[in-house]
Amino acid sequence: MVMLHKIVINVTISFVMFLTSVSIASAQSSQSSNYRVDEAGFATGSELDATSATYRSRVSAGDIGVGFSESGNFITYGGFISPEDEYVELVIPPQTVDLGTLSPGVPSTGTATFTARSYLNHDYIIVSSREAPSIPGYVISTITSADTIDTAQEQFGMNLVANTSPSSFGADPSQQPVDDGTFAFGQAAAGYNTANNYQYNAGDIIAQSGARGYGETDYTISYVMNITSVTPAGQYRMEQDLVITATF
Repeated sequence: MVMLHKIVINVTISFVMFLTSVSIASAQSSQSSNYRVDEAGFATGSELDATSATYRSRVSAGDIGVGFSESGNFITYGGFISPEDEYVELVIPPQTVDLGTLSPGVPSTGTATFTARSYLNHDYIIVSSREAPSIPGYVISTITSADTIDTAQEQFGMNLVANTSPSSFGADPSQQPVDDGTFAFGQAAAGYNTANNYQYNAGDIIAQSGARGYGETDYTISYVMNITSVTPAGQYRMEQDLVITATF
């Protein structure tokens, strides 16, 4: 007799941010003993703080110099409206990934999404810190080094790219507002960046900034799980935490 197994992953992903330096870099201000200018520019119609009794806005029009430039030591963005302080944030919609009722040798898949947005002088990493799906007294075996799913083994893994095996599911990291590598640079980390290869180890870095530590990247986590005839039956759960860390 084949026992059916109900496997549920509750992806109630939480957000924790750590800074690895006690000091955070910010844009330098022009100042003297009497005056300070936080942002300065040469433009024909821009306004940093346009207000009325009802509205408040920033307006950019006719900036003389805009865009990105860098040298071996410095990076700068030209444009009238640009952030002064560095920041990093993780946006995670409430979601539950239900892998359904599993049968031995028939892998089940699911996806969850999150967004990382940053404006950093250096980089960020995103870590998944919790253990694999479990029931009291038993934790599902994981794929500890990136590999394809083996339908003869009890396995759990994930990646952050589009896949075609064991089915077509998932998506590659998507940089916003345009996915052309000119502004946002987030990417799946090693071990989680190859289609149809999965792994999971609690504490792994699953995503990180790429060439630059700024911009917005939308990520999709692709989960895969397989059981065998000796996997204990039960309702397996995984409360997954993601931790984003700015590194300086």
